[in-house]
Amino acid sequence: MNMLQSGLAWLAAKQKKHASSRVVYIRDGKRYSVDAILGSTKYDIVDETGFKISGHAIDFLIRAVDLPLVPESGDQIVADGIVHEVADLGDGFWRWCDPHGITRRIHTNLFKDKK
Repeated sequence: MNMLQSGLAWLAAKQKKHASSRVVYIRDGKRYSVDAILGSTKYDIVDETGFKISGHAIDFLIRAVDLPLVPESGDQIVADGIVHEVADLGDGFWRWCDPHGITRRIHTNLFKDKK
């Protein structure tokens, strides 16, 4: 591990400790309780007629060591009683937050608001 990787790992640990909230990641009925940092991503989608649709996704930043899964379609994240569904923004369901694969940025859309 080089100095940059060590620094990024240290920063990810500090963010988890001081800037994250506990969420539940669900796949096929199996639940994983993990710490996540809330974020967002703006995106544009152009439909087949050339009409551009802009929006934003709610992102959850989760350390790869904390979640033993690669996010995929149908997965859900529950945060504060609100259900979010993992979403493909045209470039996949997630992307790395760093060049060393420490933290994933998982894109979601609101699936079910708490009532």
